[in-house]
Amino acid sequence: MTDPRASDLLSTTIISTCYDDALARDGELLVLAGDEVVLLSPLASELVWSARHGATLAETVAHLMSTFGAPEGADPEAMVRDLVIELAARGVLELR
Repeated sequence: MTDPRASDLLSTTIISTCYDDALARDGELLVLAGDEVVLLSPLASELVWSARHGATLAETVAHLMSTFGAPEGADPEAMVRDLVIELAARGVLELR
């Protein structure tokens, strides 16, 4: 999937990692993706860890909600979709 938009992601879209290297510390990941270094929040780090072996968007949302709880006043699937798109644009995740 090239240049995806949040509206393009289906609950069955497979999310997997594609970064070059990562360093984990205190619940955060420092990721090398191409020539970019990205420091991920604990939420983004957990999303990336959960995608190591491939996971659907629906599985990822369920995992993050069970780990962090539901966000107040927001649609959790929409929030995860936006985060997935951002991480894919930075070369941390790939979508299929």
